[in-house]
Amino acid sequence: MIARLRIFGIPKPNNVSTKTYLNTAACGLLDEGALQQTNAFYQAMLTESSTASEIVRDKRIPEIRENLASFLGASASEIAFVPNFSYALNCIVQALKGTEKVLLFKTDYPSVYEPFRINNFDITWIEVEADGFTINTDVLKEKLLQEKIDLLVISHVQWLSGFKLNLVDIGTFCKKHKIIFIVDATQSLGAIEINMGDIHADVLIASNYKWMNAGFGTGVMYMSESFMQGYPPVIGGNNSYTIKDGIRQYVPSVRSFEPGHTNLHALLILDATVQFKRAKGVAAIEAHNRQLTQQLLDNVPDDLLVGPKTLENRSSIVYLKADKQLQDYLTENNIVVTRLDSMVRVSMHFYNTPADVAVLTDCLKAYRIH
Repeated sequence: MIARLRIFGIPKPNNVSTKTYLNTAACGLLDEGALQQTNAFYQAMLTESSTASEIVRDKRIPEIRENLASFLGASASEIAFVPNFSYALNCIVQALKGTEKVLLFKTDYPSVYEPFRINNFDITWIEVEADGFTINTDVLKEKLLQEKIDLLVISHVQWLSGFKLNLVDIGTFCKKHKIIFIVDATQSLGAIEINMGDIHADVLIASNYKWMNAGFGTGVMYMSESFMQGYPPVIGGNNSYTIKDGIRQYVPSVRSFEPGHTNLHALLILDATVQFKRAKGVAAIEAHNRQLTQQLLDNVPDDLLVGPKTLENRSSIVYLKADKQLQDYLTENNIVVTRLDSMVRVSMHFYNTPADVAVLTDCLKAYRIH
């Protein structure tokens, strides 16, 4: 029997109960309760748009910023709400001098490296190991020093393997050697505990539609005060202004990266997910996801698995070697995953259960038998 899909621990309606959703790495599920709460905002806009939007803008957004800052172990003055990861990184690239030497990962998500390639930065590349999974952090550190790198930009969790970097280790190394450290946390924020005080990143950015379960249209950015001072923003708008000595003045800050008229509805959804994850505990979510990942590793045939059969450096994204026939077979059995090239990507989050993983592994066994 196909496992019932659950959102925030609540069974979904019967019309979707036949689906086994193992695809958060593509897009995280929304919570119906969060939607109902935030849809009240749009209802108010049917009759009193200006009042409704001003209440959210002036009262709720500062509260949401404080909640998110606490979630990240940061200060609200270090947090910006951006449309997505790509927008924020491209803005940051424009603030750089253009002469920095940058270390990038060859098969990282294109949004991480294209802004530097297009703008003709001096790039040093690191490669994935022969197993198609591992990033050798000793080699990474060696290149940082040998090539006299100014800037390391890399994803916390890799989209094409699920490999998880030790941000504390790398961040500490970069801080010691005065190397700027910029992190894409789109495939980790909301599923892996992140505390900015521990990882020493200068900038961390994430789109919210995956593991934060907050839908499209928002991203979050942390920026340290030291990075802000060294690389002040070269973009600005209404959110760059503040009242100073009774006069409205442009004051560059992390909020200079916020476009005017942010997605208020989506930020209300984000706040609902942040509050849920804080109440549940991201450490507990991470432990749950690791348990499901271990179950999958224990039951998947060795020759199908990409990477070692251990949890070391693994997120809850697991890749299986597969052809289109296997993808089609899983789809026919109502299992939602993603196929990329010659692999199938499986990704498990807090709403998944051991029964969901069992459905997948039973299908894999049946496929191999027949």
